[in-house]
Amino acid sequence: MDWLAVLSPEQIGFTLAAFAYFGLLLLVLTTRSRNVPKLLLIVFVLSSFVWALYYAVTQASPYSNNLSKIVELSRQLTLLLFLLAALQPHKYLLEFINKPYTLITALLAIVWLLIALLLPANSSLLYTGSLAFCVVQLAMLEALYRKASVSERWQFKPLVIALAASIIFDFVLLAESALFARIDLQLWQARGFVFAVLVPVLTVSIRRISAWDIRVYISRDVVLQSTLVIAAGVYLCLLALTGFYLRYVGGSWSELLQTSFIVLGFVLMLLLLFSATMRRKIKVFIEKHFFENRFDYREQWLKLTRGLQAINLSQDNRYQEVLKVWLAAINYNQGALIQYQANASVKVLANIQRPALSETELVLLQRYYQTYRDQHWQLDLSSNDSRLLQGLDRTQLHSQLLLPIRTQEGLWGVCLMQTDPAQRLPLNWELRDYLSVVSEQVSALLQLMQSSDKLSENAQFAAFSRMSAFVVHDLKNIKAQLDLLLRNAIKHKHNPEFIDDSFATLGAMQQRLEHMLQQLSTKQSAAERQSSFSVGRLIQKVITERCANKAPTPELHFSEDYQLTLDQHRFANVLFHLLDNAQHATATDGRIDLYLAQEQHDLVIHIQDTGCGMTADFIEQRLFKPFDTTKGNAGMGIGVYDAKTFIEQAGGTLTVSSEPGVGTTFSIRLPLHSSYNTTTAAPAGQGL
Repeated sequence: MDWLAVLSPEQIGFTLAAFAYFGLLLLVLTTRSRNVPKLLLIVFVLSSFVWALYYAVTQASPYSNNLSKIVELSRQLTLLLFLLAALQPHKYLLEFINKPYTLITALLAIVWLLIALLLPANSSLLYTGSLAFCVVQLAMLEALYRKASVSERWQFKPLVIALAASIIFDFVLLAESALFARIDLQLWQARGFVFAVLVPVLTVSIRRISAWDIRVYISRDVVLQSTLVIAAGVYLCLLALTGFYLRYVGGSWSELLQTSFIVLGFVLMLLLLFSATMRRKIKVFIEKHFFENRFDYREQWLKLTRGLQAINLSQDNRYQEVLKVWLAAINYNQGALIQYQANASVKVLANIQRPALSETELVLLQRYYQTYRDQHWQLDLSSNDSRLLQGLDRTQLHSQLLLPIRTQEGLWGVCLMQTDPAQRLPLNWELRDYLSVVSEQVSALLQLMQSSDKLSENAQFAAFSRMSAFVVHDLKNIKAQLDLLLRNAIKHKHNPEFIDDSFATLGAMQQRLEHMLQQLSTKQSAAERQSSFSVGRLIQKVITERCANKAPTPELHFSEDYQLTLDQHRFANVLFHLLDNAQHATATDGRIDLYLAQEQHDLVIHIQDTGCGMTADFIEQRLFKPFDTTKGNAGMGIGVYDAKTFIEQAGGTLTVSSEPGVGTTFSIRLPLHSSYNTTTAAPAGQGL
């Protein structure tokens, strides 16, 4: 260490600066990009390295000889050219050199160099001319920052700060030298140290600017250690200044106060340097603000969204597809999707390129459930600080990452991820934040899938309930016909005509029951039951066979009959439901009239009664609502709903006009000479 005693303070500073510039030069040379800013940056860094090395070796003063003047002015010229290239980007170096502003700048610098070589070292004009270079450099830095867009300014800000600090230092040094015609020794001795400290900031800022594509690799650990050293240096400087101040104002207590403050200051610095929490916070701060993100979040988010959208929620392998998309989000290739069930038991929903869960992994999953079921905590199973792994055989763990899947109800499950050791990602703050967002997106999809399953199951039960309701409704109508038949049999059982009508009615009822059972057992499409029939004859048959047992009896009015091609059984049921409702709403001395007419190409059926009527609010809110009835246990509340559904499926309309206390009119409008497809028109039981 004797050689340190031989070196002067300025030599030590310039030696550090030479090493710093040499390291930056190697980093820039290793990048593959080829552009004008990179080439001129190499020239500037190389000239700075030569500049620092010259003063470290020769111990010469600036501008004291011609070689010193050439070194100083070469560094200033290369910095000017670098800033020009940053202001006006060019693809080729020759194109940049041929620009007028480049040629003028180089010509003026050469002219000034020739003049400077003739001036003595103690000439104020020598320092004033170099001072002009600093002013131009500062103006170009300001223009560079102002020209950048709002989104790019955060990239250029460290570069502007680093270069501005070095230029301002030279400005102060040259301004004082121009004033007193000599170099200030203290500023000169500090020059190498200042420039050495600014090189790491310059390195990080150059890497940050995406437009230059200079992707130098800087180890986060190296930046962390450098930052700690710089912070320690700044802290020691502040400590020294405060100590001198205490000595100056302390009077007789000055030495005691100074010694106590310095000792306590060193103790505090050591505590900060050796604090794992502090070092971790500094490292996270550096990674967040000085390094680009590991992922291009825009592309990754689009990739994740498209992958999740491509999953068919009705497929059997949907969980497998979700796991594939999740693994692709961080370029892993092995994993398992696991759901927690009762008593912390697990169910494997998907498994990709990994063995079945081992006993060790089952124990780990149970421990995780007990420890973190109320938290969103991600685990790196390859680390040694996880207390969940105590006592477990790590060779039986086939995963590196354990990611929780949480829903509103709590911990839903976990995802285990693994990849080749060379491609593993450390679970740092960035990966945690990224995986948290991805996990929330995937958890939402998994919750949607489960809700879809429940909704589908409920829809099946609802369809079954609706089918049952229609079956019960039609059975009730058949029962009403049987009741009518039995009541009339007491009076007319010896009448041969009644016997004939009874057998005809029983035959029709038997056909309806057989038809209903056939549809329930075979789920036969209603489209196969279409037929052409006479509308007036069908209405009269419904009135005679199904409505004659209740007063008032409907009366049909028409001058011409019409033909329709529909499901005759369902259409008859629709008419009966509307007539039956009219009979319930109309007093026995009231009237129910049916009018059959043609309007253009449509058949119109008006069912008009003089019943109690309905309010507009009832028609809007309740009339067509299924399973809502005003008949209590005597009704199912699906007659009008079934009528409206059937008529609309046949291409027609069903409208209602009513006035309380006056009556109601149902108007059915159906296209003439047309048929319709009821393949998916109604659930089983609606056309019985």
